[in-house]
Amino acid sequence: MNIDEMIAEALEEEFEERVQQCCSDASKHKFSLAYRLWEYRALKNLGKNRRDSHWTLRRARHIVTAAIIAASSLFLGITAYAAIAIIGRFSFEEKKEYSKMFIESLSSDKTEIEEYYGLPEEDGWEVTYFYADEQQTLINYELGDKKVTFSQEVIREHTHHINTEKAAIEPISLYKENDGFVLDFGTGGCSLYWIYDGYLFELFSNFNKKDTASLAYFTKIVDFQNFF
Repeated sequence: MNIDEMIAEALEEEFEERVQQCCSDASKHKFSLAYRLWEYRALKNLGKNRRDSHWTLRRARHIVTAAIIAASSLFLGITAYAAIAIIGRFSFEEKKEYSKMFIESLSSDKTEIEEYYGLPEEDGWEVTYFYADEQQTLINYELGDKKVTFSQEVIREHTHHINTEKAAIEPISLYKENDGFVLDFGTGGCSLYWIYDGYLFELFSNFNKKDTASLAYFTKIVDFQNFF
């Protein structure tokens, strides 16, 4: 072993011993991570009789700061991913105002509307507006001071946006476990979503959550020719 190698080894041993002392004795002064990184590299270069003019304490601090920012970004990314909730076939990327809703598709889902659903007219519901095509329907009903908007659509692989500004997403089981969810806006009304017979249904009413959920059981296949 030549003299340069002996000096390098001695310097490395001294540095490692100093780091261990700093870590083991909390009452003593602790060097920052950036300083220890700079010192280690500087001592190593010195032991090899090499000088790196680009390796400065300032640069070491920049490297440590960048590493901390990268780690924080990764943590935030994991936190954002954890905000995704799953209810049955529904999954949500929850946000403060409007959340994204996705639906798992099955081979049994309808590709076009084969039967049109709605509320029974014999119960007194009056149709004030309706629209229908092969992919979706929209019907507005009134019964006294009660108002309902009912929609039916085929389950497609696209993003839905739902209003979650003043209501939390609550799972509900109508025909199967967790086959729907409800958004209760209090005096602002209530929205109910559920999957049935290969379709996605939505029912928005101006009454409470319990009555809205009960109304879903009254939906049935209707003849749209009666609406013309």
